Amino acid sequence: MLSPYRLITMLLVCLCVPFVVAAETDSLSSPKQKFRAGIEAFQNNNLERARELLEAAAEDMESRALTYNLGVLYFKMGDYVSAEEMFRRLLDTPQRALAFYNLGLIALAQDQTSKARQAFREAALASSEDNLSKLARGQLAKLGAPPAPDRWQALLSLSAGYEDNIALFPDSAASSLDGAFFESVNAISGYPFRSGDQSIKTDLQLYGREYTTQEDFNTHLVRLNVAGVHAPGNYRLSLGIGGDQVWQGGKSRENRARLSSGLRKSGCTLGSETAVCSISVDAEQVNAADRYRAYDGQHYRLDTRYQARRHSWRASVKYQVDYDDRRNLDTGTEYYSVSPLGQTLALGLGYALTPALELGTSASYRFNYYRTPHRLEVPEGLLIIRREDQRLTFSIDGEYRVNKTVSLLLNLQQVQNDSNIARYDYDRRTATLGVAVRL
Repeated sequence: MLSPYRLITMLLVCLCVPFVVAAETDSLSSPKQKFRAGIEAFQNNNLERARELLEAAAEDMESRALTYNLGVLYFKMGDYVSAEEMFRRLLDTPQRALAFYNLGLIALAQDQTSKARQAFREAALASSEDNLSKLARGQLAKLGAPPAPDRWQALLSLSAGYEDNIALFPDSAASSLDGAFFESVNAISGYPFRSGDQSIKTDLQLYGREYTTQEDFNTHLVRLNVAGVHAPGNYRLSLGIGGDQVWQGGKSRENRARLSSGLRKSGCTLGSETAVCSISVDAEQVNAADRYRAYDGQHYRLDTRYQARRHSWRASVKYQVDYDDRRNLDTGTEYYSVSPLGQTLALGLGYALTPALELGTSASYRFNYYRTPHRLEVPEGLLIIRREDQRLTFSIDGEYRVNKTVSLLLNLQQVQNDSNIARYDYDRRTATLGVAVRL
């Protein structure tokens, strides 16, 4: 004779696919017998009798299996309001991912596409079972929704490139430093803890650029961020801490300690499920090495972004404000400010020529206003001037996805900086070609 656990599991897997069943054992009792009889009625397709028996059992019995199976029965009968109520009772239990998956099916049955996407995404994020996660991600793919992020992700990228003005010499300079370089970007991010809408997210990034002939400009960075995340529905609120260590020319340049916060909303444009809006605020304490002591101080950043995809097109808009309060450089005779108030506006546009090949372009404008005037020795005497820079950046990028893991990358970039102090005028052109591996 089959136990109640095995009987319930077999019946619901056979009769209610793609619903998946979670059951729990209990001692035999009158409510348990009603439970068993309700399952037998369900097996015989006597749904009204099954409802009567299972609801009677629920009056004297609390069981996640009973709640779950009532949800399945209500779904089978087309009573979607009652079915949704049953599955929502399971959102604070170990069956959270399973409940979200079935809530997605209920939403689909009522042509509530947006609601279904959100439920399947939550199921994919909450599930610790590969099969359920694949089912949820498969439903997202069918609905044309952005894929839910995996619990852990990694990026490995290696590029080779050429830069024609490594030292950012002014346009008036008699010569410039140029050369080839190798660049690597490696990152791993994930959720060491996730429970319901709460999680902890970690990000580790490693960056390096090494020139073949100009070793003094070699740059390396290690960045670590840890954030608490609260993600109810389409919203994602984060609050975290982090730190950087930067080396230049093989020697420490500076380290940074950071507090960060952010708010992100998906589906932020009416009628577009793929549009994402975000705003973040960062505050950094910078401690520089002796050679770069002028950069000691604080850096603050406000970053707002909008990103959207529609069919083969993608577009982005970014507005960013940077405020620096650094030590600056005072030689006694001359004074150099390294504490600008900067504003950046950036626009991006891309188009997928094929499912594997995507081309894009972007343009940005940055205005830097240095609050404290420079004091400079010039042939005519002492020049006191408040520095202002306007920087234009244009880039063309391309990505060819060899498969889901490997991509080939191309980037061409030109930067033009115009300053009211001639020594800070410069142009720079960079070209890189690389390969990226996403895991």
